[in-house]
Amino acid sequence: MSRSKLIRNEATRALLSPLTNGVASQHIKPTIATVYLTKSCNSQCNFCDFWKNDKDPNELTSEQWGVVFSRLKAFGVGFMGVNASGEMFFRQDALKILQHLRNIDMPFGINSNGLLLHGKRAKQLAELQPRQVTIGMDGYGDESYLETRGVKNGFTKVCKNIKEMQTLGLDSIGFGSVMMIENMNDWVKLAEYALEQGLSGIRFTAFHDNYFNPQSQPTGSRYAQPVIQERVSTEIEKLIELKRETGIVKNSEAYLHQVIEFYKDQENYFPTPCLQGSNRIEVDIYGNVTLCSFVTDPLGNLVTQDMDEIWNSELHKKARDDAYYGRCPKCFLSCYGEENIRLSSSGFLPTLKDTLKRRNKLLSLG
Repeated sequence: MSRSKLIRNEATRALLSPLTNGVASQHIKPTIATVYLTKSCNSQCNFCDFWKNDKDPNELTSEQWGVVFSRLKAFGVGFMGVNASGEMFFRQDALKILQHLRNIDMPFGINSNGLLLHGKRAKQLAELQPRQVTIGMDGYGDESYLETRGVKNGFTKVCKNIKEMQTLGLDSIGFGSVMMIENMNDWVKLAEYALEQGLSGIRFTAFHDNYFNPQSQPTGSRYAQPVIQERVSTEIEKLIELKRETGIVKNSEAYLHQVIEFYKDQENYFPTPCLQGSNRIEVDIYGNVTLCSFVTDPLGNLVTQDMDEIWNSELHKKARDDAYYGRCPKCFLSCYGEENIRLSSSGFLPTLKDTLKRRNKLLSLG
């Protein structure tokens, strides 16, 4: 897909979806995909179970990922987000996989904990020219990093690696952070640190127990307690003020305000139709197309099928329809929630500035 077609599709989606409360997005093919390379991890985060997974011998090989990427491009995908349900660079061939994207001229961004991004690996990554490097960061300082991510001296190590990557010319590095009770005192500190270090920004996501710890009992009720609600509200207002003053916080104000409401009732909060599946494709470690990180039933497999076949199947159409009406485990992760707000009738105007910034970012892909 040409860059101009990507911009046209996304502009059409951004304009028509709010007018139809998201319905129009169901008829516009996705131009962005997110792929997950592995479930293995080198962190031991206290807020998720991902790192407890053993390496899966059935995860796709580098060559199979090359096939998947080519099929996604043929379908019309113009940007790839490369991620993991763990740490993507825990795979020894992660850079080889990314090279496939460079070979087909596919712009991409990566999401990593940053612990392994130094030396030869950092140099090779810089040569591949990712459009965005997002570093998961949930604690400010080594003590807080150890508490949240279970790695000694982790904050110091990652920040050193970030400086090295900046020296190598990677100038679009930002933080991604989970908004938890355990790190509430660090939200503003992390945003201010990102600003001081010349990072591209920080994007927060609401904590959701059913995502990060799917086998455990929900603990969302802790977030509904009045004393926690008051603290969350106070810290979010600080982030919004910092966003207005500096632009370092990349969430929309609408999303940040709604996090407060989400924490009151995590199981039932569903403020806008969910457009996941119609505005973005997700692919798991086996090449299965899935609806999202919560609804992981295979809708088709890109090793053996073209994306057009999967997209036009009754199975995929039903999954998109179920998401739209909330017939799914409801969530408010920013990767989904932000898009749903932006493309909804009620969220169009409150997020217009953020939409225009997103357009400018897409334009820079050319």
